[in-house]
Amino acid sequence: MVEKRSTVLVVGFNARPIAASAKRLGLNVLVVDYWGDADLYKCADETLVVRKLFKETGLGKGYADLFLELAEKFADNYSIDFVLVGSGFDDEPRIWDRLNEIAPVIGNGKKALLESRDKMKVFSEAKRLGISFPDSTLVKDVEDAKDAAKSIGLPVIVRPTRGGGGQGIQLARTLSEVERIFEGLSDQKMVMVQEYIRGVDASCSLLSSGRSALAISVNEQLIGLSELGAKDFVYCGNIVPLTAKREVCDKIKMYSEALCTVFSLRGSNGVDFVIRADEPYLMEINPRFQGTLECVEMVTGLNIVEAHIRACDGILPERVPPRKGYAVKNILFAKHDFIMPQLGISSVFDITMPGTFVKEGTPVCTIQLLESKREEALLRARKIAEQIYGQFEKSKV
Repeated sequence: MVEKRSTVLVVGFNARPIAASAKRLGLNVLVVDYWGDADLYKCADETLVVRKLFKETGLGKGYADLFLELAEKFADNYSIDFVLVGSGFDDEPRIWDRLNEIAPVIGNGKKALLESRDKMKVFSEAKRLGISFPDSTLVKDVEDAKDAAKSIGLPVIVRPTRGGGGQGIQLARTLSEVERIFEGLSDQKMVMVQEYIRGVDASCSLLSSGRSALAISVNEQLIGLSELGAKDFVYCGNIVPLTAKREVCDKIKMYSEALCTVFSLRGSNGVDFVIRADEPYLMEINPRFQGTLECVEMVTGLNIVEAHIRACDGILPERVPPRKGYAVKNILFAKHDFIMPQLGISSVFDITMPGTFVKEGTPVCTIQLLESKREEALLRARKIAEQIYGQFEKSKV
């Protein structure tokens, strides 16, 4: 077990939620983060920001290598006991390996990462387990993409095989749209053409020991909401827990636990679904901390970083704590260019530094709150979002 005052290095595209959870455990927290949001610094003892370094140096590397460079800077100056990895590296096992050379990564190993992120392998296991999933084909060229779309039936999803947060995923209603989207993914070695499952977006948050798994929450995912400035299939928040029939939630839990066990996943993991006509369709596995982390903490009372570490030691909770209410997370994206104002509003996190020039489509801040009733949580979040967007409007460039 990790002792208090141990030093943890947290590496993630948005590392603040993990850092905040680790800080509550009494750990010394070093952070490598992409955004460098205003409220990150009170969660960390020391912070290095990728976007700031990139702006200053103009390095032409991929962002994963920039994270690694900053992590190695910390290693030169601190004795690091262990590493926690957040979002942005699901498809970068090389980075996980290099971080593991700095200090032990508590979480999944390379084999588990590679296998659980191989969507065709995941779907093959899903078929064996009796789990529904969208008809999917991997293609290398545009003619194969159009042939796959005709075989599956339009409309189809055209998506990159790497990446996360819904970035790059688009709906193609015609073959010409398939061609246009495919050409826009020219940096991908392979592209996936997939059956479009229209329904409720959901996820399952789990703790896994490598030999067994426990579903601790089934969540509604918010995807591409225009009122939050999001487009296409971009992830923009959650409602925890999901409101659905009990048998649907039970299926999601059972399927997710089975998948985490099959792939020998460890620690905090997530599995994404779309629910159509009460049938969950598997979308993907996220073998790391999820965007639902703080909402799940609010609803269950668990410290997810502590639970993650214990799960990696083979210790799962004996039971899921009783639900405390409904937690809502809304990620607000810029609807136009503006200069970031000083917000000073409660229940707001991941706050872009005041004075920053914000471009349309950029994530700006996150609303997170807990209420006893779902409707109350949604209403309160909507009122806060309206207040914030009103301030953005006044700061319009």
